[in-house]
Amino acid sequence: MIATKTANSFIVGLVQISSYTALGSLQGKLWTYGIVLGLSASLGNWIGKLYLKKISNTFFRKLVIAVMSISGIVMIIKSIN
Repeated sequence: MIATKTANSFIVGLVQISSYTALGSLQGKLWTYGIVLGLSASLGNWIGKLYLKKISNTFFRKLVIAVMSISGIVMIIKSIN
């Protein structure tokens, strides 16, 4: 199921890139930015996957709650200022 969804997403992505290129929306430096961002995201996902294998579910949940709480506090502070 996951492999089918991945293959489908890959094909849809190729069609999108082809369409954007054909219509002139994707050109020049945007190709470079896209490749760099794609490689960086892949590297980040790989590192995250390795890290997640080493932590417990309880620690992960606590980490998510902490990050969400901090993000919420920062958003509230920014909206006040």
